Amino acid sequence: MYQDMLLAHYRRPLNRRKLDVASGTGTRSNPLCGDAISVEVFTDGEQIADVAFSGRGCSIAVASSSMMTEAVRGHTVAAARALAHLLDGMLAGDPAVELPETLRALRGVALFPGRHGCAAMPWHALRSALE
Repeated sequence: MYQDMLLAHYRRPLNRRKLDVASGTGTRSNPLCGDAISVEVFTDGEQIADVAFSGRGCSIAVASSSMMTEAVRGHTVAAARALAHLLDGMLAGDPAVELPETLRALRGVALFPGRHGCAAMPWHALRSALE
């Protein structure tokens, strides 16, 4: 079930576009594999009014980017940072971390340490965009 969700987000990523106006942009890349993801945010005060991503990446990087944009749009900057922190904890193996249902498919990535960077890349780009 979770693998199907990851593949769905990879095959038809949500919010893969450029924003007309962005408050911030963050980019992360992995020179070893060639993945590069940019995240743009438009904030209205402390609220994330819009968020999008662009770039290229493996299925996990693209799926995580798509899921991330859906998870943080409409939430506060603090809530987005808290979700990014939860994802880091989950990837580090913290069994107490409870991800929202919309992000639980990423839990399967925790079993593959070599893919942690793929799942975390858009979240690190989001942090940069929010700074």
